[in-house]
Amino acid sequence: MPVFRKTKSEYGPTQCLKLATFALLSLASFEPAAASDPILKVIDSTDAPWPSIGRVNVAGYRTTSMCTGTLIAPNIVLTAAHCLYNKASLKKFPEKDMFFVAGVRRDEYSARLEVACALPAAGYEPKKQPKLSDVHNDVGILVLKETSSLPPVPTLAPEEASVLTRATRFDSAGYRRSRRYLPTVVSACKVTGTVKDSWVTNCSSESGASGGPLLVETADGLRVAGIMSAKIDDVRSAIVPFYEWQELLDAPACNTGAPVSKAALRSSLD
Repeated sequence: MPVFRKTKSEYGPTQCLKLATFALLSLASFEPAAASDPILKVIDSTDAPWPSIGRVNVAGYRTTSMCTGTLIAPNIVLTAAHCLYNKASLKKFPEKDMFFVAGVRRDEYSARLEVACALPAAGYEPKKQPKLSDVHNDVGILVLKETSSLPPVPTLAPEEASVLTRATRFDSAGYRRSRRYLPTVVSACKVTGTVKDSWVTNCSSESGASGGPLLVETADGLRVAGIMSAKIDDVRSAIVPFYEWQELLDAPACNTGAPVSKAALRSSLD
């Protein structure tokens, strides 16, 4: 492939990180399903990290919407970029209609937080017919009006990439429309391949789970290694990996412009 004709010195830090991570994970490329494939579990717990994982709700005059989000800093929620847009008009939802309801557990929750601004990743553009090859841009953040006292769930830092190997197993968490009021987890799923800088996993997904965290255990605790973008089929999903949102997290602020440009495949957001 032409990309491997370059020398390492010609790559920036992010490009080198992508190549190193691909080398570790994509060797398992598109393995067939096995009898030990992950099983969906319903979580009924108030232990960490569940109070800090919640629903990104939109309740406008004509539109309601639901995705999953994760509090990764006292005032930052990480989710999928397509969750920030009306799927019919492709216009961004007004921030006044957006809320992060953390730790939803039946009729209880750990916090209801208002959104100051919603920022998609640079290069993201909503589409009615998105493609799998464009998933790598499908990530966004909510900057909250007030800081939360809930414990954030840290993201996997580039320097921690070495924890990822072919044997790495992840937990994919989200609030599915079939289980709106309790989080669900697909445990011990794995990356089975890569497509244009995004991961293909055997973590199943469905509507509402978009924006949910792909969690990995490290020596320092759980880290968010990816964001659920879309359901591919009944057993596979597309994930935006951690190295694709580093720039978005560098200095999030509401006075920065909200860039636009590419979307994701068949979304798991209704």
